[in-house]
Amino acid sequence: NPIIGETFRCMWIHPKANSRTFYIAEQVSHHPPVSAFYVSNRKDGFCVTGSILAKSKFYGNSLSAILDGEARLSFLNRGEDYIMNMPYAHCKGIVYGPMTLELGGYVNITCEKTGYSAIIEFKLKPFLGNSNNVNQIFGKIKLGSEVLATLEGHWDGEVMINDKKTGVSEIFWNPTPEIRQQRLTRCTVLFDEQEDMESARLWQHVTRAIHNKDQNEATGEKFVLEEAQRKAAKQRKAQGEEWLPRLFEQDLITGEWQYKYSDTRPWDPLNDLVQYEKEGVIQSKVWHRTPMVSAPKRTRTKHSGQQSPESGCSSPELDRQDSSESEKQKTKHSARLRKKASDLSELLSAIDSIKHAQEEINRSLTALRSRTTASQSHSNHSLLQHRDYVVILFLILLQIIINSIFN
Repeated sequence: NPIIGETFRCMWIHPKANSRTFYIAEQVSHHPPVSAFYVSNRKDGFCVTGSILAKSKFYGNSLSAILDGEARLSFLNRGEDYIMNMPYAHCKGIVYGPMTLELGGYVNITCEKTGYSAIIEFKLKPFLGNSNNVNQIFGKIKLGSEVLATLEGHWDGEVMINDKKTGVSEIFWNPTPEIRQQRLTRCTVLFDEQEDMESARLWQHVTRAIHNKDQNEATGEKFVLEEAQRKAAKQRKAQGEEWLPRLFEQDLITGEWQYKYSDTRPWDPLNDLVQYEKEGVIQSKVWHRTPMVSAPKRTRTKHSGQQSPESGCSSPELDRQDSSESEKQKTKHSARLRKKASDLSELLSAIDSIKHAQEEINRSLTALRSRTTASQSHSNHSLLQHRDYVVILFLILLQIIINSIFN
């Protein structure tokens, strides 16, 4: 079992999306052995949180490692949470026969918001089965009680989906060699930069002994770690101290383990720059942070006598000097508002006058145009009178002045 307080962290870089997926895990309990984990990629809009209680069952020639617990997959942009459990790992051939490792059991996935659910069965290879019976899965996708589609295939190979309404079957998932080559590389923390309770540093001597195929040394190094854990537990008990996880905390109502630094805000491309992790804390670098607004400090005046029984606390009174300053600021602010209102009223009046003058000009031009047309229709074709030229010149100058004012 992992050491209590043991942590592990890693990440995957997505070149196409230019994003990162971070994984944080911590052993939050030793009796029973519970591991809590958190996965986050805010830019791609998802996070996963959950915990696992590891159990085992021995059947003679086979062993099952049961992962008792649930995970919550959250789509941040949709506000949807999908709750799911995990299959168990089953190992055969411990004593005799070829050793194989399979997944078994039922996985249930439900979303309370949408009503969608799915159930997937991981089938173990039967005793008289062939290679086609290895890693088989069968599943159903439902909306309420209605079955929308069925799944069938191999979880490490091709999976077909059948639409129950149309009867059409198509490939749902097929990890071809091209897809397998695109598998993301896991990035871990450099050994020299790891903390003392991180897995690789904590188990380094045991790992070295296993690589050297030295079972005795591996057992001895493992005993050293376990003995140190027992001594620390006895010391905490003697001092009346309770061990608390560093990165996770348990919800007292639901019993779920929650990541202390969880950030489930949808990604904001205008403000969020990059998501990163430092010392187990996943955080985001932003252009600007929302300012923290704090209430102004107010002084209390001391009163003799008892408080009113109708009130649970005394109401603080504002300091007189603060009140007078506030009144002065309010008076100045009101004067500025009145001046702005007056200026705005004068500006609107000037605009209305200009509009009326422009309408008069348009009417005069229209009448002049009509008179000009009528005079041209006469047989004598007389020229415009001198006063008509004066009116036209005046209107043109007035139009130029109005345009310059607006510009």
